[in-house]
Amino acid sequence: MKVQIMSPAADRVDYRVPPAPRLTTLNGKTIGLYNNMTGGADIAVERVAEHISERFSGVKFERYGGDLRSDRPALSRGNHIDEEEAARIAEEVDAVIGATAH
Repeated sequence: MKVQIMSPAADRVDYRVPPAPRLTTLNGKTIGLYNNMTGGADIAVERVAEHISERFSGVKFERYGGDLRSDRPALSRGNHIDEEEAARIAEEVDAVIGATAH
């Protein structure tokens, strides 16, 4: 008898994306909050928004994840931000905070 063992792990992808320049302040900035719709991610980004609001003035938040925008793709664990949506979000906010859970 021959046994074949298969690994469920995905192939490793080796590429690097340089980090975006850091903002000097969050005062008056618009921050995107993205959750991938896993349990607890929504709570995590809301908690981060609370902490940021306490420390910086005039901060606005745009939320991404789920079906929040009728003219945009519904983002979920199975439907991630694609290149086109990422470009649209980049035009709307100064920075993005993402959260996943589970």
